[in-house]
Amino acid sequence: MRFAVLLLSIALCASPAVAEPLKPADVKRLFPGSYVVRIFNSFDLKVTMRANGTILGTAKGRSDKGTWSVSGNQLCIAWATWTKGRKGCSALRREDGLVKGRGFYFKA
Repeated sequence: MRFAVLLLSIALCASPAVAEPLKPADVKRLFPGSYVVRIFNSFDLKVTMRANGTILGTAKGRSDKGTWSVSGNQLCIAWATWTKGRKGCSALRREDGLVKGRGFYFKA
């Protein structure tokens, strides 16, 4: 387990070779929308982000709902159950034809 956490920490701190940070207007154009998001290169999370700021997600046979918002160039999400309502934010960038954030990526 410690090894997996160490690898994850290294992956999150590594600089991408060719990455284009998304500007706030670029981030806002992505949402609302529906995506299949790869989480920690381990499992897929199907999300639907509605125009009213709600998000619905399904992964590993479980579902949750919450809220999403854009703050500057960051996507912020708070899941009712999965994060106990705590909001987490991540800057987004384009890399290798994908939109990537801290610990996740999706094709847009």
